[in-house]
Amino acid sequence: MATMGCMANSFGASVAVRIARLLYRHWEGLAPEERQRLEPLAGDVKERALEVRGKVDDGRAERELEHASSELAEAMGADEVAELREELRRELERMDREQRARRAA
Repeated sequence: MATMGCMANSFGASVAVRIARLLYRHWEGLAPEERQRLEPLAGDVKERALEVRGKVDDGRAERELEHASSELAEAMGADEVAELREELRRELERMDREQRARRAA
């Protein structure tokens, strides 16, 4: 799952927060026993995403968010991570279209 962290570094804090939001949303849809098992990691991701959104710093908050997101993704397992990667790909494509549309306007 390290590639998600690298990808977030190249796109910035906005993408790191979107990745965290995607992971958290996926966690919310898990079966109750899985949610309970992963709750500490999901809570950490949520807290760190809020920190990134509220801070302008040297990138420490973003790196901590990426680490927490990677831990949660790894704990979810390979099948979930494959689904998340596909969702992330679509999200990045959507963001790219939005940015191109802004530039064209």
